[in-house]
Amino acid sequence: MIDHREKRKQREYEARRQEILSAAECLFSKNGFFKTSMAEIAAAAQFAMGTVYRFFKSKEEIYISIVEAKVEELAALLDEEISQVETPSEKLKAFIQVKLDYADRHRDFFRIYVSEWSGFEWTIKSAFGERVWKLYMAQVDLVADLIRQGIRSKEFRKIDPKDGAFALHGMLNSTMYVWILQAKPSGSLMDKRNLISTLFLNGIQKEHKPSYIRRVV
Repeated sequence: MIDHREKRKQREYEARRQEILSAAECLFSKNGFFKTSMAEIAAAAQFAMGTVYRFFKSKEEIYISIVEAKVEELAALLDEEISQVETPSEKLKAFIQVKLDYADRHRDFFRIYVSEWSGFEWTIKSAFGERVWKLYMAQVDLVADLIRQGIRSKEFRKIDPKDGAFALHGMLNSTMYVWILQAKPSGSLMDKRNLISTLFLNGIQKEHKPSYIRRVV
């Protein structure tokens, strides 16, 4: 027999948790992570401090929960788009497009992420820092796997897949960083996708040798 009361309690729990996360995300975007207090988050979410601490042990845990939710959503979008194309080159183009589009549509979140990350150096070896790093490495591993597929199919030349994955993320992250931190960015991040795709793929695709050699007299 289905316990409707338990289901209702679970829905209420998730709704309250999301209210806290939404309030925190707005405050982090407006004031920055370090200048936002748990008391301000509780006030914005219209909960007592004790209630907020029932859901999250600290401000860092709230931040990581926001990051995890966004990264999981992005991962689902990447899987969906990548599965719809065939070749490794097309899959990498889909990866680039989805990531730029997601950052474009969630600029406030990514502003928090890129502007506050350096301040988390002191937690990088903590449980929170390790969780963020694992989320980042999951995307690096995805790209590395696509590069391996291209090498096996002889579409890409032989390179270290992990080095190639870091190179692509470096291109994407620097592009996103400059665009997101502008007060009033001109254009869209999606305007950069063709340039990044062309530069990266031209660097890893195999050169096609001509089927014949013209004899010079």
